[in-house]
Amino acid sequence: MARITVEDCLEQIPNRFSLVLIAAERTKQLLKGDEVLIEDDRSNKEIVTALREVAAGAVRVDMSAFDENENLRGFAGPTSREDLPPAADAELPPPADALPPAADALPPIADARPPTADALPPAADL
Repeated sequence: MARITVEDCLEQIPNRFSLVLIAAERTKQLLKGDEVLIEDDRSNKEIVTALREVAAGAVRVDMSAFDENENLRGFAGPTSREDLPPAADAELPPPADALPPAADALPPIADARPPTADALPPAADL
């Protein structure tokens, strides 16, 4: 059983999301035949070996050029109706003044009482 913990790895990698990405990439490298970077006589699966390498500090990532907000700015998309392309206007819901009137503005519905017994058609004989 593997005795490597996430907390051991988080001492080397800044957050869990980065840890997952780094461990997955290193596991793929090990599966393709890369050399193990730490001394370990146990026979572990590649993912455990990758996590052990991260915890030992043998696998590092240069995070100096990484801007975590860059993706947020790139995927923000249009922020107002004016920012949308003209073709998308037809896909938007109609403005509030073009909607049907509210329920309280509609005329009242006629009294809908259930029909009486004399208003029903005669029952068929079986």
